[in-house]
Amino acid sequence: MITDGQRRRIVVGDVHGEIEGFIEILGNAGLIDGDASWKGDSGILVQTGDVVDRGPASLEAFRFLAKLQKEATIAGGKVVRLCGNHEVMLLEGYYGYANYEDPEALACELKDEIMQGDVIASYTDGKRLYTHAGLRSVVRNAIVGTAGEQEPAPKSGMIDLFWLSGRINEIFKDAVGNDLVERHPIFYVGRDRGGNDPAGGIFWCDLTSITRSEEAFTIRQVFGHTPTGKAGVASARGLGLIDVDAGMCRVYGGERVYLEITPDGRLIQHSKGHLEWEATELEGDL
Repeated sequence: MITDGQRRRIVVGDVHGEIEGFIEILGNAGLIDGDASWKGDSGILVQTGDVVDRGPASLEAFRFLAKLQKEATIAGGKVVRLCGNHEVMLLEGYYGYANYEDPEALACELKDEIMQGDVIASYTDGKRLYTHAGLRSVVRNAIVGTAGEQEPAPKSGMIDLFWLSGRINEIFKDAVGNDLVERHPIFYVGRDRGGNDPAGGIFWCDLTSITRSEEAFTIRQVFGHTPTGKAGVASARGLGLIDVDAGMCRVYGGERVYLEITPDGRLIQHSKGHLEWEATELEGDL
């Protein structure tokens, strides 16, 4: 059986309602055809959250991704829809960034998809952990500390990414289902983002914060959330931490960037300059 870590993976950062840019990226990656339908076969698309707000087509982008997820599943592929902080704000009933009609209805729709397992908080291919904003070690320790007797945490010094990602998703789903969002450290807002928490949880951790945390490099991570401000990804400690949010939405510059992870583990950055797409293999500690 081929594992996720042996399949082609395409990682795309924050969309923020920029559906035209999102479709352009997926087309260049070979994941969709001219009708914007899935043609990625057994490939995997990981979208790091913040599909809504700011841009012109939040609802369209949200529902397009849901449609693509169903198509990919039928074809033997996979679309991983991660929850971002803007989706969390919807769940909290804060609609200050919503530039579309009836955000309350979308919040209900989002909650239903979370409870069905279609939108999740964390994903792993066995090699890296994928979240919206990154996992600080202090938050990871809090997650490990919540392990129950029926499913004990890994022994000290041993980090099982599948256990960790699964536990994050359990905490997330339970919090959403019981309307207890904000109660666990994974939801805390870091000081770099205007909150009170020294670190920030997986929806609100800033790139500058996580790169200051030496223990965060214990596991390889890929995330979005913090626009790089350039036509490329940002990385730290070799390729231990990778931020794929280049700023697709025109509010952030309209950059067209995505990360490809090949079946043999190579990391390739795809970016569009003024007219043409360029592919650059990233070098560093894989």
